Amino acid sequence: MMTCAYDKDMMLLARDNLAVMIDYAVTWCGIGLREFYDRFLSSGIADAFADGHPKYTLGMSGIELAVNVMESTGGSLPADQAYFFPWNDSSYFWTGWALCQYQWYKSCSFASIQKNGLPIERIHSLYNPLHEADITKVFQVFDSWYHPRPISIRERRELNGLTQQQLSGKSGVSLRMVRAYEQGRQDIGKAEASSVIGLARALHCEPWELI
Repeated sequence: MMTCAYDKDMMLLARDNLAVMIDYAVTWCGIGLREFYDRFLSSGIADAFADGHPKYTLGMSGIELAVNVMESTGGSLPADQAYFFPWNDSSYFWTGWALCQYQWYKSCSFASIQKNGLPIERIHSLYNPLHEADITKVFQVFDSWYHPRPISIRERRELNGLTQQQLSGKSGVSLRMVRAYEQGRQDIGKAEASSVIGLARALHCEPWELI
């Protein structure tokens, strides 16, 4: 397991916010699960949440997260305070609850989980029989589906919704070198450590994954 982006106590609070976010959008407001989750992935909030940004993990309620996801992707959602917490009675609440813990445990991006064997619909389909299982059992089943393959720098950049120019700015690596690494004209395995670390931070991965 890679180093988690934030501590476990913080995750235990964040997971309920993510669970409420999904349940509120899907069960309460009637947004399709895949539509809403695609919006979450493209909003920038997913990456910030995975990085442990306190504004999103703890600073907003699940309802506020759902509203922000919709607004940041060109939609809208009411902040209906009549919503009540279903806890374990909703398969969509459980989907967010389990997803948050698994993302934290694997220390990968939500996009990687979605792309590499565990799309949100599959997680939801595993509600039965896993919703009463211990979380370690949930992780074991999720691990049997999640098989990340080696991802190129270009693919990682695109998963993060960045242009080459934006990646250069976020990483501190020159645009010329970003292009060279993506095109295979330069071996990133021979790059300076500061460049690899800068790229890894910008791409939300571990430095060794780039080499």
